[in-house]
Amino acid sequence: MIKTRSKLSRCLILFLLLAWTAGSFGTSGAHAREQDGVSTWVWNPWLLRSSSDDLLRFAASNHVTTLYLQIDGDMAKSDYASFIGRASAQGIQVYALDGAPRWALDRSPSDAFIAWLSAYQSGAAANEKFAGIHVDVEPYLLPEWTSAREALLTSWKENVDSLIAGARTLGLTIEADIPFWFDEHVMPGETGTLSSWLIGRFDGITIMAYRDSAEQIAEVAKNELAEGEKLGKPIRIAVETNPSTETPQVTFYEEGASYLNSQLALVKQAVGGSSAFAGFAVHDYVGWKKLQDSEAAIVPAPLPTSGQTGSAVKTTKPTAVKAPAGKKQK
Repeated sequence: MIKTRSKLSRCLILFLLLAWTAGSFGTSGAHAREQDGVSTWVWNPWLLRSSSDDLLRFAASNHVTTLYLQIDGDMAKSDYASFIGRASAQGIQVYALDGAPRWALDRSPSDAFIAWLSAYQSGAAANEKFAGIHVDVEPYLLPEWTSAREALLTSWKENVDSLIAGARTLGLTIEADIPFWFDEHVMPGETGTLSSWLIGRFDGITIMAYRDSAEQIAEVAKNELAEGEKLGKPIRIAVETNPSTETPQVTFYEEGASYLNSQLALVKQAVGGSSAFAGFAVHDYVGWKKLQDSEAAIVPAPLPTSGQTGSAVKTTKPTAVKAPAGKKQK
């Protein structure tokens, strides 16, 4: 009897340890990122065939540590494998990128995405595997955001859980983009803000703090950073480089690459003390490169690390959610 109980106890301890490890697998990897890391989106994966050298050189010169690479089922898996192998040798992580507003209502596209990723990962060499998943859903672009928001969010809630379960099965970190104003909404059936619910569920969040001055960026991101601190999750702060159809306030397109770097330095000075701050993401590779190409006579400098910032008034209007040139339409 004593031996049986001892064996059961050991089994229970092992089960709990495995459960804890599975639940924390992705998060620990996300927390390992340094604040100096920079990410960018690559919405056109066909660039891997035509200009992969340019992409990797650009990443190296701009301290890019993570690439969010769009998945296109029409591309050969060997194209992804070859590129990821080269990126890995350069110390760059590659995350599988996908998402569309309809993912909030229909599980089939995200299920197909996980199925494609599962098949890819199982056939890829260790240095050719995706390091994680990055999703960009943006359900507020659907008409239901105005006409039937509670039903839309309830559906999205279920689909988020399904997507995260798929990532767990693959043993991958999973992150998501959200706009800064999600702290002004709630997830049906949950307490707290919509942003805090999503931060709690995903392993990491990228806040689309799309503004063109350090003080405004720091201001609109502060609530999500506070939620990330409370929940122990990493938060990246994203900025825009593509032209906006709404207002120039949203993007650095008019100001240029040097000004962008100077403002990110000031943002880092303002929020770098937050335990949740996990660096910057620049949207997107094509727009960012064009911004730098327009200053071709100036060698792109590393992001500065000092400065100061103030405060700005937050707006509740969804901004900078239009698909820019080079980004796959959703």
